[in-house]
Amino acid sequence: MKWFVKAILGVVLALGASDALAQTAAISLSIPPTARANAMGEAYVALADDATGAWWNPAALGFLSKRDASMTHAQLVPDLASDVFHDYFAMAFPVHNLGTFSGSFLYLSYGQSDARGPSGEDFGTFRSYEFSPAVSYGVALANQVGIGVTFKYVRVQLAPDLPFLPPGAGTGSTVAADAGVLWKVPGNRLNLALALQNQGPNITFIEGNGTPGSDPVSDPIYRNLKAGFAGRIYDKNSLGVLLVGDYNQLLVRGEIRDTSGAVRRRYGKPIWNGGGELSYRANDVSVALRGGYVHDSDGSISDPTFGLGLGYKILRVDFASIPQAEDKNTGTKLDRVKKFSLSARF
Repeated sequence: MKWFVKAILGVVLALGASDALAQTAAISLSIPPTARANAMGEAYVALADDATGAWWNPAALGFLSKRDASMTHAQLVPDLASDVFHDYFAMAFPVHNLGTFSGSFLYLSYGQSDARGPSGEDFGTFRSYEFSPAVSYGVALANQVGIGVTFKYVRVQLAPDLPFLPPGAGTGSTVAADAGVLWKVPGNRLNLALALQNQGPNITFIEGNGTPGSDPVSDPIYRNLKAGFAGRIYDKNSLGVLLVGDYNQLLVRGEIRDTSGAVRRRYGKPIWNGGGELSYRANDVSVALRGGYVHDSDGSISDPTFGLGLGYKILRVDFASIPQAEDKNTGTKLDRVKKFSLSARF
Protein backbone atom coordinates (compact mmCIF):
# COMPACT_ATOMS: atom_id res chain seq x y z
CA MET A 1 0.00 0.00 0.00
CA LYS A 2 1.67 3.18 -1.19
CA TRP A 3 0.57 6.60 0.06
CA PHE A 4 2.24 9.41 1.99
CA VAL A 5 4.86 7.25 3.76
CA LYS A 6 7.88 8.46 1.76
CA ALA A 7 7.09 12.12 2.30
CA ILE A 8 6.47 11.74 6.04
CA LEU A 9 9.67 9.77 6.55
CA GLY A 10 11.58 12.41 4.63
CA VAL A 11 10.24 15.25 6.76
CA VAL A 12 10.93 13.37 9.98
CA LEU A 13 14.53 12.84 8.88
CA ALA A 14 14.78 16.50 7.92
CA LEU A 15 13.72 17.56 11.39
CA GLY A 16 16.03 15.15 13.15
CA ALA A 17 13.20 13.32 14.87
CA SER A 18 14.10 11.78 18.20
CA ASP A 19 12.34 8.78 19.73
CA ALA A 20 10.10 11.16 21.66
CA LEU A 21 9.42 13.43 18.69
CA ALA A 22 8.35 10.43 16.64
CA GLN A 23 5.36 10.10 18.98
CA THR A 24 4.00 13.57 18.16
CA ALA A 25 1.57 14.74 15.51
CA ALA A 26 1.51 18.06 13.64
CA ILE A 27 5.20 18.10 12.74
CA SER A 28 4.72 21.58 11.24
CA LEU A 29 4.51 23.08 14.74
CA SER A 30 8.15 22.15 15.37
CA ILE A 31 9.68 23.84 12.29
CA PRO A 32 11.20 27.21 13.25
CA PRO A 33 10.64 30.15 10.88
CA THR A 34 12.91 33.01 9.76
CA ALA A 35 16.28 32.32 8.18
CA ARG A 36 17.91 34.76 10.59
CA ALA A 37 17.13 32.52 13.56
CA ASN A 38 17.97 29.33 11.68
CA ALA A 39 21.41 30.67 10.77
CA MET A 40 22.13 31.36 14.45
CA GLY A 41 21.67 27.76 15.50
CA GLU A 42 17.88 28.12 15.71
CA ALA A 43 18.20 30.16 18.90
CA TYR A 44 15.78 33.10 19.01
CA VAL A 45 13.38 32.91 21.96
CA ALA A 46 15.00 35.83 23.81
CA LEU A 47 15.39 37.97 20.67
CA ALA A 48 12.49 37.45 18.22
CA ASP A 49 12.46 41.18 17.42
CA ASP A 50 10.22 40.84 14.35
CA ALA A 51 6.84 39.45 13.33
CA THR A 52 8.02 35.85 13.82
CA GLY A 53 7.90 36.46 17.55
CA ALA A 54 4.37 35.08 17.10
CA TRP A 55 6.03 31.65 16.73
CA TRP A 56 9.14 32.00 18.91
CA ASN A 57 7.85 33.98 21.87
CA PRO A 58 4.78 36.24 21.67
CA ALA A 59 6.16 38.31 24.56
CA ALA A 60 8.76 39.74 22.16
CA LEU A 61 6.00 41.30 20.08
CA GLY A 62 5.35 43.78 22.86
CA PHE A 63 8.61 45.59 22.13
CA LEU A 64 7.91 46.26 18.44
CA SER A 65 7.46 49.95 17.65
CA LYS A 66 6.67 49.54 13.93
CA ARG A 67 4.61 47.19 11.82
CA ASP A 68 6.56 44.15 10.67
CA ALA A 69 5.89 41.46 8.06
CA SER A 70 7.87 38.29 7.40
CA MET A 71 7.68 35.22 5.19
CA THR A 72 9.95 32.16 5.09
CA HIS A 73 10.20 29.34 2.56
CA ALA A 74 12.17 26.09 2.66
CA GLN A 75 12.29 22.85 0.71
CA LEU A 76 12.69 20.30 3.48
CA VAL A 77 14.06 17.29 1.62
CA PRO A 78 15.56 18.70 -1.60
CA ASP A 79 17.32 15.45 -2.43
CA LEU A 80 14.12 13.37 -2.10
CA ALA A 81 11.20 15.45 -3.32
CA SER A 82 10.58 18.90 -4.76
CA ASP A 83 7.02 19.25 -3.44
CA VAL A 84 7.79 18.80 0.28
CA PHE A 85 8.12 22.32 1.63
CA HIS A 86 7.33 24.62 4.55
CA ASP A 87 6.02 28.20 4.36
CA TYR A 88 5.44 30.68 7.18
CA PHE A 89 3.83 34.13 7.02
CA ALA A 90 3.39 36.64 9.86
CA MET A 91 2.39 40.28 10.29
CA ALA A 92 2.58 42.33 13.49
CA PHE A 93 0.72 45.56 14.23
CA PRO A 94 1.75 47.65 17.26
CA VAL A 95 -1.05 49.78 18.71
CA HIS A 96 0.01 52.70 20.89
CA ASN A 97 -0.61 52.09 24.60
CA LEU A 98 -2.30 48.75 23.88
CA GLY A 99 0.44 46.37 22.74
CA THR A 100 1.12 44.46 19.52
CA PHE A 101 -1.34 42.25 17.65
CA SER A 102 -0.22 39.65 15.15
CA GLY A 103 -1.64 37.22 12.61
CA SER A 104 0.35 34.30 11.23
CA PHE A 105 -0.08 31.23 9.06
CA LEU A 106 2.11 28.17 8.51
CA TYR A 107 1.78 25.52 5.83
CA LEU A 108 3.63 22.23 5.46
CA SER A 109 3.26 20.27 2.21
CA TYR A 110 4.05 16.56 2.15
CA GLY A 111 3.58 16.58 -1.61
CA GLN A 112 1.52 14.34 -3.87
CA SER A 113 1.16 10.60 -3.30
CA ASP A 114 -0.51 7.61 -4.93
CA ALA A 115 -3.34 5.86 -3.12
CA ARG A 116 -3.15 2.08 -3.41
CA GLY A 117 -5.49 -0.39 -1.77
CA PRO A 118 -4.43 -3.57 0.06
CA SER A 119 -4.58 -5.53 -3.20
CA GLY A 120 -2.95 -2.85 -5.32
CA GLU A 121 -6.12 -1.07 -6.40
CA ASP A 122 -5.50 2.39 -7.82
CA PHE A 123 -7.44 5.11 -5.98
CA GLY A 124 -5.76 8.00 -7.74
CA THR A 125 -3.51 10.64 -6.23
CA PHE A 126 -3.88 13.04 -3.31
CA ARG A 127 -1.94 15.72 -1.51
CA SER A 128 -0.98 15.65 2.16
CA TYR A 129 -0.43 18.81 4.16
CA GLU A 130 -0.71 20.61 7.48
CA PHE A 131 -1.66 24.20 8.21
CA SER A 132 -2.12 26.38 11.25
CA PRO A 133 -3.49 29.96 11.40
CA ALA A 134 -2.75 31.86 14.62
CA VAL A 135 -3.42 35.16 16.36
CA SER A 136 -1.00 36.61 18.90
CA TYR A 137 -0.78 39.47 21.37
CA GLY A 138 2.22 40.86 23.23
CA VAL A 139 2.66 43.83 25.52
CA ALA A 140 5.66 45.41 27.25
CA LEU A 141 5.29 46.39 30.90
CA ALA A 142 7.34 49.47 31.80
CA ASN A 143 9.50 48.81 28.68
CA GLN A 144 11.29 46.07 30.57
CA VAL A 145 9.15 42.91 30.83
CA GLY A 146 7.11 41.59 27.94
CA ILE A 147 4.32 39.04 28.17
CA GLY A 148 2.40 37.47 25.32
CA VAL A 149 0.06 34.72 24.14
CA THR A 150 -0.70 32.96 20.87
CA PHE A 151 -3.84 31.00 20.00
CA LYS A 152 -3.81 28.67 17.02
CA TYR A 153 -5.89 26.17 15.09
CA VAL A 154 -4.04 23.11 13.78
CA ARG A 155 -5.19 20.97 10.86
CA VAL A 156 -3.44 17.81 9.65
CA GLN A 157 -4.60 16.34 6.32
CA LEU A 158 -2.48 13.25 5.69
CA ALA A 159 -4.96 11.38 3.51
CA PRO A 160 -8.55 11.73 2.32
CA ASP A 161 -11.25 9.23 3.29
CA LEU A 162 -10.24 6.10 1.41
CA PRO A 163 -12.36 2.93 1.27
CA PHE A 164 -9.72 0.75 2.94
CA LEU A 165 -9.13 3.12 5.89
CA PRO A 166 -11.32 3.85 8.93
CA PRO A 167 -13.36 7.07 8.50
CA GLY A 168 -11.23 10.13 9.26
CA ALA A 169 -8.06 8.07 9.70
CA GLY A 170 -5.95 10.54 7.74
CA THR A 171 -7.42 13.80 9.03
CA GLY A 172 -7.26 15.51 12.41
CA SER A 173 -7.41 18.93 14.00
CA THR A 174 -6.96 20.60 17.36
CA VAL A 175 -6.36 23.96 19.01
CA ALA A 176 -3.34 25.08 21.00
CA ALA A 177 -1.86 28.06 22.81
CA ASP A 178 1.60 29.53 23.45
CA ALA A 179 2.60 31.80 26.32
CA GLY A 180 5.85 33.63 26.92
CA VAL A 181 7.73 36.16 28.95
CA LEU A 182 10.80 38.23 28.01
CA TRP A 183 12.87 40.34 30.40
CA LYS A 184 15.13 43.09 29.11
CA VAL A 185 17.74 43.32 31.84
CA PRO A 186 18.48 46.96 32.76
CA GLY A 187 21.27 48.29 30.57
CA ASN A 188 19.67 46.99 27.34
CA ARG A 189 22.47 44.48 26.76
CA LEU A 190 20.87 41.22 27.85
CA ASN A 191 17.48 39.58 27.31
CA LEU A 192 16.21 36.51 29.14
CA ALA A 193 13.12 34.62 28.00
CA LEU A 194 10.86 31.64 28.61
CA ALA A 195 8.07 30.28 26.37
CA LEU A 196 5.64 27.37 26.45
CA GLN A 197 4.59 26.24 22.99
CA ASN A 198 1.60 24.30 21.68
CA GLN A 199 -0.24 23.56 24.88
CA GLY A 200 -3.45 21.89 23.81
CA PRO A 201 -5.40 18.66 23.27
CA ASN A 202 -4.12 15.72 21.28
CA ILE A 203 -5.05 15.30 17.64
CA THR A 204 -7.55 12.51 17.06
CA PHE A 205 -7.27 10.70 13.73
CA ILE A 206 -9.55 7.73 14.46
CA GLU A 207 -12.63 8.19 16.67
CA GLY A 208 -12.70 4.52 17.69
CA ASN A 209 -12.11 0.99 16.46
CA GLY A 210 -15.72 0.56 15.43
CA THR A 211 -17.00 -1.02 18.65
CA PRO A 212 -19.41 0.88 20.91
CA GLY A 213 -17.65 2.82 23.64
CA SER A 214 -14.15 2.35 22.19
CA ASP A 215 -11.62 5.05 22.97
CA PRO A 216 -10.42 7.39 20.21
CA VAL A 217 -6.94 6.98 18.79
CA SER A 218 -5.00 10.22 19.21
CA ASP A 219 -1.47 11.60 19.22
CA PRO A 220 0.01 14.48 21.24
CA ILE A 221 1.11 17.61 19.41
CA TYR A 222 4.59 19.10 19.63
CA ARG A 223 4.44 20.59 23.15
CA ASN A 224 7.69 22.33 23.95
CA LEU A 225 9.43 24.46 26.57
CA LYS A 226 11.93 27.09 25.41
CA ALA A 227 14.32 29.12 27.54
CA GLY A 228 17.12 31.34 26.35
CA PHE A 229 19.18 34.49 26.32
CA ALA A 230 20.25 37.15 23.83
CA GLY A 231 23.21 39.39 24.58
CA ARG A 232 24.47 42.40 22.67
CA ILE A 233 28.14 42.26 23.53
CA TYR A 234 29.13 45.08 21.16
CA ASP A 235 27.09 47.83 19.50
CA LYS A 236 29.17 50.83 18.44
CA ASN A 237 30.36 52.64 15.33
CA SER A 238 27.87 50.86 13.04
CA LEU A 239 29.13 47.44 14.19
CA GLY A 240 27.10 45.01 16.28
CA VAL A 241 27.89 41.63 17.81
CA LEU A 242 25.05 39.50 19.14
CA LEU A 243 25.14 36.15 20.95
CA VAL A 244 22.07 33.95 21.48
CA GLY A 245 21.35 30.62 23.12
CA ASP A 246 18.26 28.43 23.58
CA TYR A 247 17.32 25.37 25.60
CA ASN A 248 14.47 23.22 24.26
CA GLN A 249 12.65 20.47 26.11
CA LEU A 250 9.96 18.44 24.40
CA LEU A 251 7.06 18.01 26.84
CA VAL A 252 5.90 14.70 25.38
CA ARG A 253 7.02 11.34 26.73
CA GLY A 254 8.35 8.89 24.17
CA GLU A 255 8.89 5.15 24.33
CA ILE A 256 12.61 4.50 24.74
CA ARG A 257 14.27 1.10 24.47
CA ASP A 258 17.25 0.84 26.84
CA THR A 259 20.34 -1.34 26.53
CA SER A 260 18.59 -4.29 28.20
CA GLY A 261 15.80 -4.21 25.61
CA ALA A 262 13.17 -2.98 28.06
CA VAL A 263 10.83 -0.22 26.88
CA ARG A 264 10.19 2.73 29.18
CA ARG A 265 8.61 6.12 28.78
CA ARG A 266 10.63 9.27 29.33
CA TYR A 267 11.04 12.78 28.03
CA GLY A 268 13.58 13.20 25.26
CA LYS A 269 16.95 14.74 25.90
CA PRO A 270 16.99 18.54 25.62
CA ILE A 271 18.10 20.27 22.46
CA TRP A 272 20.76 22.98 22.80
CA ASN A 273 20.97 25.82 20.31
CA GLY A 274 23.44 28.66 20.12
CA GLY A 275 24.88 31.17 17.71
CA GLY A 276 25.83 34.70 16.93
CA GLU A 277 25.58 37.56 14.48
CA LEU A 278 28.10 40.13 13.27
CA SER A 279 26.31 43.08 11.68
CA TYR A 280 27.30 46.32 9.97
CA ARG A 281 24.99 49.26 9.32
CA ALA A 282 25.66 52.26 7.10
CA ASN A 283 22.85 54.69 6.27
CA ASP A 284 20.07 52.62 4.65
CA VAL A 285 22.14 49.45 4.15
CA SER A 286 22.87 46.63 6.58
CA VAL A 287 24.85 43.40 6.25
CA ALA A 288 24.97 40.51 8.71
CA LEU A 289 27.03 37.32 8.93
CA ARG A 290 25.65 34.57 11.16
CA GLY A 291 26.68 31.20 12.50
CA GLY A 292 25.56 28.73 15.10
CA TYR A 293 25.33 25.17 16.30
CA VAL A 294 22.54 22.68 17.00
CA HIS A 295 23.08 19.81 19.44
CA ASP A 296 20.21 17.30 19.42
CA SER A 297 21.53 13.95 20.64
CA ASP A 298 18.20 12.12 20.34
CA GLY A 299 17.69 13.52 16.85
CA SER A 300 21.24 12.70 15.68
CA ILE A 301 22.11 16.32 14.87
CA SER A 302 25.28 17.94 16.17
CA ASP A 303 26.24 20.30 13.39
CA PRO A 304 26.85 23.96 12.56
CA THR A 305 24.45 26.39 10.93
CA PHE A 306 25.33 29.50 8.95
CA GLY A 307 23.81 32.27 6.90
CA LEU A 308 23.75 35.93 6.02
CA GLY A 309 21.36 38.85 5.83
CA LEU A 310 21.04 41.97 3.71
CA GLY A 311 18.88 44.99 4.44
CA TYR A 312 17.96 48.10 2.49
CA LYS A 313 15.68 50.68 4.04
CA ILE A 314 12.57 48.79 5.18
CA LEU A 315 13.39 45.48 3.43
CA ARG A 316 15.41 42.54 4.77
CA VAL A 317 16.49 39.37 2.97
CA ASP A 318 17.96 36.46 4.92
CA PHE A 319 19.45 33.08 4.02
CA ALA A 320 20.31 30.10 6.22
CA SER A 321 21.78 26.64 5.78
CA ILE A 322 20.84 24.09 8.43
CA PRO A 323 21.79 20.42 8.92
CA GLN A 324 19.54 17.38 8.79
CA ALA A 325 19.56 14.22 10.86
CA GLU A 326 22.08 11.46 10.42
CA ASP A 327 20.82 7.95 9.73
CA LYS A 328 22.06 6.01 12.75
CA ASN A 329 22.30 2.79 10.77
CA THR A 330 24.18 4.01 7.70
CA GLY A 331 25.80 7.23 8.94
CA THR A 332 24.51 9.12 5.92
CA LYS A 333 22.71 12.47 5.96
CA LEU A 334 20.23 14.18 3.72
CA ASP A 335 21.29 17.39 2.00
CA ARG A 336 21.34 20.51 4.15
CA VAL A 337 18.15 22.58 4.11
CA LYS A 338 18.31 26.10 2.69
CA LYS A 339 15.87 28.65 4.08
CA PHE A 340 15.02 32.05 2.64
CA SER A 341 13.15 34.89 4.36
CA LEU A 342 11.85 38.22 3.14
CA SER A 343 10.81 40.80 5.73
CA ALA A 344 9.77 44.42 5.93
CA ARG A 345 9.39 46.93 8.77
CA PHE A 346 7.28 50.01 8.13
